[in-house]
Amino acid sequence: MKKFMAIFVAFLIAVGAVLCTERVHTGYVGVIYSAKGVEQQTISQGWHFMSPLKHVSEFPITQQRVVFSNAPSDYGAKEHADWHIDAPANGGTIAINLTVNYNFLPEHVVELYTKFGGMDGESLMESKIQNDIIAYVKEVTPQFSVMQIYSDDRAGVNTAITDYLNEKLTAEYGINVSSALIVDAQPDDTLMQKIRAKEQAKQDAEIAELNKQTALAQAETDKVKAQTEADVKMIEAQAEADANKVLSESITPELIQMKEAEARLKHGWVTVQGADTVVTKGE
Repeated sequence: MKKFMAIFVAFLIAVGAVLCTERVHTGYVGVIYSAKGVEQQTISQGWHFMSPLKHVSEFPITQQRVVFSNAPSDYGAKEHADWHIDAPANGGTIAINLTVNYNFLPEHVVELYTKFGGMDGESLMESKIQNDIIAYVKEVTPQFSVMQIYSDDRAGVNTAITDYLNEKLTAEYGINVSSALIVDAQPDDTLMQKIRAKEQAKQDAEIAELNKQTALAQAETDKVKAQTEADVKMIEAQAEADANKVLSESITPELIQMKEAEARLKHGWVTVQGADTVVTKGE
Protein backbone atom coordinates (compact mmCIF):
# COMPACT_ATOMS: atom_id res chain seq x y z
CA MET A 1 0.00 0.00 0.00
CA LYS A 2 2.78 2.41 0.90
CA LYS A 3 4.55 1.57 -2.33
CA PHE A 4 1.40 2.28 -4.29
CA MET A 5 0.93 5.62 -2.54
CA ALA A 6 4.53 6.59 -3.27
CA ILE A 7 4.06 5.80 -6.95
CA PHE A 8 0.77 7.73 -7.00
CA VAL A 9 2.34 10.77 -5.34
CA ALA A 10 5.26 10.66 -7.78
CA PHE A 11 2.79 10.49 -10.64
CA LEU A 12 0.90 13.52 -9.33
CA ILE A 13 4.16 15.44 -8.95
CA ALA A 14 5.17 14.56 -12.51
CA VAL A 15 1.78 15.59 -13.88
CA GLY A 16 1.92 18.80 -11.87
CA ALA A 17 5.41 19.54 -13.18
CA VAL A 18 4.22 19.06 -16.75
CA LEU A 19 1.13 21.19 -16.23
CA CYS A 20 3.07 23.93 -14.47
CA THR A 21 5.92 24.12 -17.00
CA GLU A 22 5.90 26.27 -20.11
CA ARG A 23 8.67 26.46 -22.69
CA VAL A 24 9.51 29.46 -24.85
CA HIS A 25 11.56 28.42 -27.87
CA THR A 26 14.91 29.96 -28.77
CA GLY A 27 14.52 33.29 -30.56
CA TYR A 28 11.00 33.89 -29.22
CA VAL A 29 9.33 35.78 -26.38
CA GLY A 30 6.22 34.58 -24.64
CA VAL A 31 3.03 36.46 -23.84
CA ILE A 32 1.32 35.11 -20.70
CA TYR A 33 -2.47 34.99 -20.63
CA SER A 34 -5.18 33.45 -18.45
CA ALA A 35 -8.84 33.87 -17.67
CA LYS A 36 -7.91 37.08 -15.86
CA GLY A 37 -6.44 38.59 -19.02
CA VAL A 38 -3.04 39.27 -20.57
CA GLU A 39 0.01 40.01 -18.44
CA GLN A 40 2.06 43.03 -19.49
CA GLN A 41 5.40 41.36 -18.76
CA THR A 42 6.67 38.90 -21.39
CA ILE A 43 8.95 35.94 -20.67
CA SER A 44 12.16 35.09 -22.49
CA GLN A 45 13.26 31.85 -24.13
CA GLY A 46 13.67 28.77 -21.93
CA TRP A 47 11.62 26.75 -19.42
CA HIS A 48 9.31 28.52 -16.95
CA PHE A 49 7.24 27.27 -13.99
CA MET A 50 3.83 28.89 -13.66
CA SER A 51 0.25 28.20 -12.71
CA PRO A 52 -1.48 25.58 -14.88
CA LEU A 53 -4.21 28.18 -15.36
CA LYS A 54 -1.79 30.36 -17.31
CA HIS A 55 -0.74 29.84 -20.91
CA VAL A 56 1.93 31.24 -23.22
CA SER A 57 1.72 32.50 -26.80
CA GLU A 58 5.00 32.92 -28.69
CA PHE A 59 6.29 35.66 -31.02
CA PRO A 60 9.61 35.43 -32.93
CA ILE A 61 12.01 38.29 -32.16
CA THR A 62 14.93 36.91 -34.17
CA GLN A 63 14.95 37.07 -37.95
CA GLN A 64 12.28 35.03 -39.71
CA ARG A 65 11.57 34.62 -43.40
CA VAL A 66 8.36 34.59 -45.38
CA VAL A 67 8.50 33.57 -49.05
CA PHE A 68 6.18 34.47 -51.92
CA SER A 69 7.14 32.23 -54.83
CA ASN A 70 5.94 29.85 -57.52
CA ALA A 71 9.07 27.70 -57.11
CA PRO A 72 8.77 24.90 -54.50
CA SER A 73 12.56 24.91 -54.13
CA ASP A 74 12.31 28.38 -52.55
CA TYR A 75 10.42 26.70 -49.71
CA GLY A 76 12.83 23.78 -49.52
CA ALA A 77 10.09 21.44 -50.72
CA LYS A 78 9.22 19.34 -53.76
CA GLU A 79 5.69 20.71 -53.87
CA HIS A 80 4.23 23.95 -52.58
CA ALA A 81 1.32 26.25 -53.31
CA ASP A 82 2.01 29.05 -55.79
CA TRP A 83 2.44 32.24 -53.75
CA HIS A 84 4.11 34.48 -56.34
CA ILE A 85 2.98 38.12 -56.56
CA ASP A 86 1.52 39.55 -59.78
CA ALA A 87 2.97 43.02 -59.40
CA PRO A 88 1.63 45.92 -61.46
CA ALA A 89 4.36 48.03 -63.04
CA ASN A 90 4.79 50.86 -65.48
CA GLY A 91 4.39 49.07 -68.80
CA GLY A 92 2.57 45.93 -67.68
CA THR A 93 2.31 43.30 -64.96
CA ILE A 94 5.26 41.20 -63.87
CA ALA A 95 5.25 38.06 -61.71
CA ILE A 96 7.79 38.29 -58.89
CA ASN A 97 9.12 35.84 -56.33
CA LEU A 98 9.88 37.71 -53.12
CA THR A 99 11.61 36.91 -49.84
CA VAL A 100 10.89 39.07 -46.79
CA ASN A 101 13.07 38.86 -43.67
CA TYR A 102 11.40 40.18 -40.53
CA ASN A 103 11.02 39.95 -36.77
CA PHE A 104 8.48 41.08 -34.19
CA LEU A 105 9.60 43.91 -31.93
CA PRO A 106 9.46 42.64 -28.30
CA GLU A 107 7.99 45.85 -26.93
CA HIS A 108 4.90 45.50 -29.15
CA VAL A 109 3.95 41.83 -28.75
CA VAL A 110 1.63 42.20 -25.73
CA GLU A 111 -0.31 44.97 -27.44
CA LEU A 112 -0.39 42.92 -30.64
CA TYR A 113 -1.65 39.81 -28.86
CA THR A 114 -4.44 41.80 -27.24
CA LYS A 115 -5.36 43.67 -30.41
CA PHE A 116 -5.78 40.53 -32.50
CA GLY A 117 -7.66 38.41 -29.98
CA GLY A 118 -4.96 36.07 -28.76
CA MET A 119 -3.25 35.16 -32.04
CA ASP A 120 0.42 34.23 -31.83
CA GLY A 121 3.10 35.42 -34.27
CA GLU A 122 2.84 32.48 -36.66
CA SER A 123 -0.95 32.66 -36.84
CA LEU A 124 -0.83 36.40 -37.47
CA MET A 125 1.65 35.98 -40.31
CA GLU A 126 -0.34 33.24 -42.01
CA SER A 127 -3.80 34.76 -41.66
CA LYS A 128 -3.20 38.51 -41.94
CA ILE A 129 0.31 39.80 -42.44
CA GLN A 130 1.13 37.79 -45.58
CA ASN A 131 -1.89 39.22 -47.39
CA ASP A 132 -0.99 42.73 -46.27
CA ILE A 133 2.57 42.30 -47.55
CA ILE A 134 1.24 41.35 -50.99
CA ALA A 135 -1.03 44.41 -51.03
CA TYR A 136 1.77 46.76 -49.94
CA VAL A 137 4.18 45.39 -52.55
CA LYS A 138 1.57 46.13 -55.22
CA GLU A 139 1.42 49.72 -53.98
CA VAL A 140 5.18 50.13 -54.52
CA THR A 141 5.86 48.44 -57.87
CA PRO A 142 3.85 50.85 -60.10
CA GLN A 143 6.56 53.43 -59.35
CA PHE A 144 8.93 51.34 -61.49
CA SER A 145 8.96 50.10 -65.06
CA VAL A 146 8.88 46.43 -65.97
CA MET A 147 12.51 46.66 -67.09
CA GLN A 148 13.60 48.22 -63.79
CA ILE A 149 11.98 45.38 -61.85
CA TYR A 150 13.22 42.74 -64.27
CA SER A 151 16.85 43.83 -64.40
CA ASP A 152 17.75 47.52 -64.69
CA ASP A 153 17.12 48.66 -61.09
CA ARG A 154 16.35 45.56 -59.04
CA ALA A 155 18.31 46.92 -56.06
CA GLY A 156 16.33 50.16 -56.10
CA VAL A 157 13.04 48.26 -56.20
CA ASN A 158 14.13 46.07 -53.27
CA THR A 159 15.02 49.13 -51.22
CA ALA A 160 11.70 50.83 -51.96
CA ILE A 161 9.71 47.72 -51.00
CA THR A 162 11.74 47.22 -47.81
CA ASP A 163 11.24 50.83 -46.71
CA TYR A 164 7.50 50.78 -47.43
CA LEU A 165 6.94 47.45 -45.66
CA ASN A 166 8.82 48.76 -42.64
CA GLU A 167 6.67 51.88 -42.56
CA LYS A 168 3.41 49.93 -42.78
CA LEU A 169 4.15 46.76 -40.80
CA THR A 170 5.86 48.49 -37.88
CA ALA A 171 2.83 50.71 -37.36
CA GLU A 172 0.25 47.94 -37.77
CA TYR A 173 1.94 44.82 -36.39
CA GLY A 174 5.06 45.90 -34.52
CA ILE A 175 7.22 44.18 -37.14
CA ASN A 176 10.70 45.16 -38.28
CA VAL A 177 11.54 44.27 -41.91
CA SER A 178 15.29 43.89 -42.40
CA SER A 179 15.04 43.19 -46.13
CA ALA A 180 12.65 42.45 -48.97
CA LEU A 181 14.40 40.85 -51.94
CA ILE A 182 13.04 39.99 -55.38
CA VAL A 183 14.67 36.65 -56.16
CA ASP A 184 13.05 36.25 -59.58
CA ALA A 185 10.94 38.33 -61.97
CA GLN A 186 8.92 36.79 -64.79
CA PRO A 187 7.24 39.03 -67.40
CA ASP A 188 4.44 37.58 -69.52
CA ASP A 189 5.26 36.29 -73.02
CA THR A 190 4.52 39.57 -74.81
CA LEU A 191 6.64 41.61 -72.42
CA MET A 192 9.38 38.98 -72.54
CA GLN A 193 9.60 39.31 -76.32
CA LYS A 194 9.92 43.09 -75.99
CA ILE A 195 12.58 42.71 -73.31
CA ARG A 196 14.57 40.27 -75.43
CA ALA A 197 14.29 42.58 -78.45
CA LYS A 198 15.53 45.48 -76.33
CA GLU A 199 18.39 43.45 -74.91
CA GLN A 200 19.36 42.28 -78.42
CA ALA A 201 19.31 45.87 -79.68
CA LYS A 202 21.47 46.88 -76.74
CA GLN A 203 23.93 44.08 -77.46
CA ASP A 204 24.03 45.01 -81.16
CA ALA A 205 24.70 48.64 -80.26
CA GLU A 206 27.48 47.59 -77.88
CA ILE A 207 29.05 45.39 -80.58
CA ALA A 208 28.80 48.22 -83.13
CA GLU A 209 30.42 50.63 -80.68
CA LEU A 210 33.17 48.10 -79.95
CA ASN A 211 33.82 47.64 -83.68
CA LYS A 212 33.90 51.40 -84.11
CA GLN A 213 36.39 51.84 -81.30
CA THR A 214 38.49 48.98 -82.69
CA ALA A 215 38.51 50.59 -86.14
CA LEU A 216 39.48 53.96 -84.66
CA ALA A 217 42.26 52.35 -82.67
CA GLN A 218 43.53 50.53 -85.78
CA ALA A 219 43.38 53.74 -87.81
CA GLU A 220 45.36 55.54 -85.13
CA THR A 221 47.89 52.70 -85.09
CA ASP A 222 48.23 52.85 -88.90
CA LYS A 223 48.62 56.62 -88.72
CA VAL A 224 51.37 56.37 -86.13
CA LYS A 225 53.09 53.65 -88.16
CA ALA A 226 52.92 55.71 -91.37
CA GLN A 227 54.18 58.78 -89.57
CA THR A 228 57.03 56.79 -88.08
CA GLU A 229 58.02 55.42 -91.49
CA ALA A 230 57.84 58.91 -93.00
CA ASP A 231 59.95 60.28 -90.18
CA VAL A 232 62.54 57.54 -90.76
CA LYS A 233 62.70 58.29 -94.49
CA MET A 234 62.99 61.99 -93.79
CA ILE A 235 65.79 61.38 -91.33
CA GLU A 236 67.59 59.13 -93.83
CA ALA A 237 67.16 61.70 -96.62
CA GLN A 238 68.38 64.48 -94.37
CA ALA A 239 71.36 62.40 -93.35
CA GLU A 240 72.22 61.72 -97.00
CA ALA A 241 71.82 65.40 -97.87
CA ASP A 242 73.98 66.38 -94.95
CA ALA A 243 76.62 63.87 -96.02
CA ASN A 244 76.59 65.17 -99.60
CA LYS A 245 76.84 68.72 -98.32
CA VAL A 246 79.78 67.85 -96.14
CA LEU A 247 81.42 66.07 -99.06
CA SER A 248 80.76 68.97 -101.41
CA GLU A 249 82.10 71.49 -98.96
CA SER A 250 85.20 69.38 -98.43
CA ILE A 251 86.27 69.68 -102.15
CA THR A 252 88.45 72.79 -102.10
CA PRO A 253 91.06 74.04 -104.67
CA GLU A 254 93.78 73.01 -102.28
CA LEU A 255 92.33 69.46 -102.08
CA ILE A 256 92.17 69.27 -105.89
CA GLN A 257 95.79 70.40 -106.21
CA MET A 258 96.85 67.86 -103.63
CA LYS A 259 95.00 65.07 -105.46
CA GLU A 260 96.66 66.12 -108.76
CA ALA A 261 100.05 66.02 -107.16
CA GLU A 262 99.37 62.56 -105.70
CA ALA A 263 98.11 61.28 -109.04
CA ARG A 264 101.07 62.64 -111.01
CA LEU A 265 103.41 60.87 -108.71
CA LYS A 266 101.56 57.64 -109.35
CA HIS A 267 100.27 57.91 -112.94
CA GLY A 268 102.10 60.68 -114.65
CA TRP A 269 100.37 63.73 -116.06
CA VAL A 270 96.77 63.92 -114.80
CA THR A 271 94.03 66.41 -114.31
CA VAL A 272 91.86 66.09 -111.20
CA GLN A 273 88.21 67.04 -111.82
CA GLY A 274 86.89 66.10 -108.39
CA ALA A 275 87.96 64.76 -105.06
CA ASP A 276 88.06 61.14 -106.29
CA THR A 277 88.21 61.55 -110.12
CA VAL A 278 91.51 61.00 -111.91
CA VAL A 279 91.92 61.60 -115.65
CA THR A 280 95.16 60.33 -117.11
CA LYS A 281 96.56 61.95 -120.24
CA GLY A 282 98.82 60.08 -122.50
CA GLU A 283 102.33 61.37 -122.77
